Amino acid sequence: MWQIQVKAFLADYEGVTLRRYRDALAAFCAWYVQTNQAEPDAALLVDEEVRDYRSYLTGVKGYKAATVNAYLAPLRALVRAQGRTLKVKGVRQVRPAVDILDSRELGKLLAAVDGTGWQDKRDVALVSLMARAGLRVSEALGLKLDDVEIGARSGAALVREGKGLQQRRVALSAELRATLSAYLAVRPAIAQTDSFFVSRTLRELTPRDAQRIVAEAARRAGITRKVTPHTLRHFFATRFLQKNGGDIATLASILGHANISTTTRYLHPNAQRVQEMVEEM
Repeated sequence: MWQIQVKAFLADYEGVTLRRYRDALAAFCAWYVQTNQAEPDAALLVDEEVRDYRSYLTGVKGYKAATVNAYLAPLRALVRAQGRTLKVKGVRQVRPAVDILDSRELGKLLAAVDGTGWQDKRDVALVSLMARAGLRVSEALGLKLDDVEIGARSGAALVREGKGLQQRRVALSAELRATLSAYLAVRPAIAQTDSFFVSRTLRELTPRDAQRIVAEAARRAGITRKVTPHTLRHFFATRFLQKNGGDIATLASILGHANISTTTRYLHPNAQRVQEMVEEM
């Protein structure tokens, strides 16, 4: 019966998902047979049996929460396919303290890309835009010249195609406006694109270019851990919450999150602060 149930269930899947689900269900079947000397029946499985399996995965196998949940997900789905529901939750994943950039490290990062050439000014502007306005790398590189408004007292960047194809205006601080202006003053006028950021060949800058710029800056700045464009967006989000009393709703609007629950991932303990708190005890 189990094999028939599994075969019918897996018929709706293919590729990586098919292999992952098939292996997870085979592992459950092997455990069940060893424990009960009989094959399971998905239509008759009870919560207690699956809880025992969950305990086996965590206690005996020593799997982490994400792995345990990956084993349980296809099992719950298979039971649902039989018209039943298992009231067995996955293992809660506790997010570890995050080791984010601090202001001093951002300063070193910017100093590492600074220089007199127009490409240096571009790199400073790009890093600053992601770290001080929270733009995704795709949003920063998608900006056109007309999308950036820089005034003496205010400024904004119009993100035309954010995630989910939602447009939004992102305010630019005075320091960031000055940085962007410095780049615009030396941006080649003969560029073959109206993109705000252009490459050495005067074409659109690519995400790979941006990743290379950030990674090389981190190396030159002596920052040993991995730094990516998203690290800079993470820096902005964390600093914003620290300076604005945890105003998660406003941050969600700035970051372009349609669901505020997405923004709550930035409500995490800072690894350095956790260490300081422990030392202070």
